[in-house]
Parts: sequence; structure tokens; C-alpha cells
Amino acid sequence: MTDTAEIAAAPRGGTLPATVRAWLAALRLAAQDAYGVYHPPTAKPGRTPEQKGLTSEPVHVVTSRDRVRLDGWFVPGDGPHTVVVCHGMGRTKSAVLDHIKLLNGAGYHVLAYDLRNHGASGRDGKVTAMAKRFTSDLRDVLRFVAADPRTKGGKIAVLAFSFSTWPAIYALKAGGPRVAAVICDSGPMYDIPGGFRHFSALRWGTLPAEATRPGAQALYRKVFTLIGTRMLAVRGWPPALPTTVTRMLFIGGAKDQVVPAAQVMRVAAEYPDAQRWVAPGAQHMNGVRLDREEYRERVTAFLAEACGGTA
Repeated sequence: MTDTAEIAAAPRGGTLPATVRAWLAALRLAAQDAYGVYHPPTAKPGRTPEQKGLTSEPVHVVTSRDRVRLDGWFVPGDGPHTVVVCHGMGRTKSAVLDHIKLLNGAGYHVLAYDLRNHGASGRDGKVTAMAKRFTSDLRDVLRFVAADPRTKGGKIAVLAFSFSTWPAIYALKAGGPRVAAVICDSGPMYDIPGGFRHFSALRWGTLPAEATRPGAQALYRKVFTLIGTRMLAVRGWPPALPTTVTRMLFIGGAKDQVVPAAQVMRVAAEYPDAQRWVAPGAQHMNGVRLDREEYRERVTAFLAEACGGTA
């Protein structure tokens, strides 16, 4: 509680006590940061597939739920199968170029897109039902791929990272084209509220000094977790998928401090037929670089088995 002597010492009609100011700052920053999870600052344009020696075509998908324009790249492969790649929260499609190159080199078409509120995609300003919005967006992208004449006759797979692994799993419930395989890299977190509390601890060291008085950290953690989970509005996690025929591979990083591998594997345990791998050298979303050869071998072998090989 605020020290009574500190309150008594405050000038009448003047400055609030330092502890009260810290609590107010913690409240403001917690709400701001929770909103920023789903609406990060606009990123500068990043690298393109051409800078990796690939050929790409711009694609745009307008979401069926609320008409948000999603910006993407289609990188044609030898076919006939296609992998949709979904980047992590706060990143853009430029962050998955190494994965695009790996998949395309294995013969797959690749479609990578910026999530809503990220990169070159449209911004929605929404604060409710974010889980449903991101899931609906992915289903719209899957329908776009299924309708593309270049992908006819091929199967569709999804490679998702961190936050995007939640909608990648939810998208399997119903309402979209059949997905042959889903790869979840560096996510999802089994304990969602616990995940937000963990994220708040990671953010705490970056907050200004005004918010670091006694009690402010606990308040920040509680409010950040409350708003973040309410905005996400997840129901029934992890979802039961008793009838799915989609093959699943879960990848955790042994050195991941953001989404610990144990949390990822706890979700994987909900799906007895799912494959699991903890990449020994990987941190968050960088197994493709830090465990390069085994990552490539495992991912391509899994997709080849699930899709029946490439052309």
C-alpha cells in the first residue's frame, strides 16, 4: 500500500506521490503493451524473396470477416503442393525468408503473408475476438491458395511460428480447405494466461523507471495478462480434434526463453499422433539457422510424408 506519510507530504492539489504515479504508469503501460501484442508498431519494409535469389509475385487477400487487406508473396515452386507460412507476432513475412527458401528449394509453392496489423497488411483497431480474427484470416488465405489454378491438384500445408501456431491449430476445426500438414515452430503455449504472465516478465526490464516502484510490477503483470487474454478470447484450448486427418509436427527450441519447449510439447501431447522435436541449439523461431541441417531434414521429410512428395 502507499505510505501514508508519502501521501501526507504531497502538496495540496499538486504532484501525486511517487508510488501512486508508478501504479498509474504501470496501468497505462500494461494496457498499451497488451494492445500492442496484436497491433505492433508499423515495421519498416524488410527483405524480399528476390534478395534470397527467389522469384515472387505479390498477392492480396481481403478477409471475409471484416475486409482487412492481407499482403503476401507467392513464390512458385515445382509443385504441385503449397505451404502457407505464417510469421510470429510483432514480425513480418520478411522474418521467414530462410524458411521460404528451404521450402521452395524442396519443390513447394510457398505463400507467406503479413498478419493483420503487421507489415504491409491492413490495420483493424479491434480489441475483441482476436483469436477468431486471426483464425478466420488464415482460413481465407487457405481458400485463396485452394482456388489458385497454379496449385490445383496439390495439397496444402501450414508452417506457423510462435503466436501464429494458435490459429494454425484452430483452423483445423472446421470451415476451410483440407490441410494435409501443420508444423508449429516455437509455439503454441499450453498455459495462455501463464504465457502472458511470462511475457510480462520479459517486458518488465524495458519499462521506464517511473513504473518500477514497489507493487507496480505485480499490477503491470496482472493487468497485462487480463487485457491480453480478454482480447484474445480463446475458448476451449487446446481444441479437441478427434476427426482430423491432418499430420502435425511440433518444434520447440531447447534454449527458447520466450515460449519454453515444455509448453509446446504439452500441447503436442494432446494429439497422440503428432510428431515432436526439441531442437537442441534453437532459441525462439531460429531453429532453421541454429539447427540448420536437422531442421531441414525433419521438416522436408515430414512434409514429403504428409503430402506424398513434391512434383
